Amino acid sequence: MSLVLSLAISGCQSTQNNSKIIAGAFNASTNIQKKLIDRHAPENIIVTPNIEYMTSPNLHFDLYQPENIKQLSKRPVVVWIHGGGWISGSKEHARGYFKRLAEQGYNVISVEYQFAPTEIYPQQLQQIDNALDFITKNASKYQIDANQIYLAGDSAGANMVSHYAALMANPNFADASSLHPKISIYQLKGLILHCGIYDLESFVNKGSDEIKLLEWGINNLVQAYTGGKKDDAQFLASISPNQHLTANYPPVFISGGNKDFLTESQSVPFIQALKDKNIQVTEVFYPDSKELLVHEYQFMMSKKASQETFVKTIDFLEQTSH
Repeated sequence: MSLVLSLAISGCQSTQNNSKIIAGAFNASTNIQKKLIDRHAPENIIVTPNIEYMTSPNLHFDLYQPENIKQLSKRPVVVWIHGGGWISGSKEHARGYFKRLAEQGYNVISVEYQFAPTEIYPQQLQQIDNALDFITKNASKYQIDANQIYLAGDSAGANMVSHYAALMANPNFADASSLHPKISIYQLKGLILHCGIYDLESFVNKGSDEIKLLEWGINNLVQAYTGGKKDDAQFLASISPNQHLTANYPPVFISGGNKDFLTESQSVPFIQALKDKNIQVTEVFYPDSKELLVHEYQFMMSKKASQETFVKTIDFLEQTSH
């Protein structure tokens, strides 16, 4: 066996093993968080779990609706892509939060997708696309207004949502990526982005200079998602949404915690990139808050800032829907 091949196999095994370690830690944390989020969930919500949107692979989404959905006209839908560093997570993680959104009169869909490194980019984006295609084709069955879709995501989910929207809004980017969304940009009313990653090259090289363990984790996450292309700066730029914005990009609601390093390193530069293209931005941050607002703070509804962010999210939905 050649040295190059030996190193390649070793690197692959390392990424697989490291991803399992990180995913285990992530999932342990989110399982605890899920119980905390559930405490604040309303009970009068219609939940239809595990609606199959793909058969090969077999993938599902969960649908959350207000109890009076059948008495309402077709309602907008918030399609949520969960976080977990591209390697972990669950569509049920923030189910309590989704119930709160549904209580405000919205359809909410939480999408299941396959994880890296077993499946790498662009499989996750293609699966999101298939989910949106299914939702559009079956909208009337579920009292969904397919012309009022909001894409939402947290952490790695925010990365994929912002990336997918860039493909929709920028045909040249879609052509270069050989990824052509099945739904129209005119169906997309806005994005809701929490604690996301919008520039992968910066994420790898500038996100955590002083925290070596965090740096190790970041490197492994990007290596897993990209199929070993962590050090290919040109490739990372080619799949970073901040590089491919156009004036057609939908309105953006964006937030992050004051103790999340991604706020300064990712969200703030992304906001500037959006503004440079005259894209409508609603930014919600709490730099002067005495509350400890860590990564994924928006789900921690015992915090004043999280409650305020939820109210502002509903305001954004009301102002951008019709």
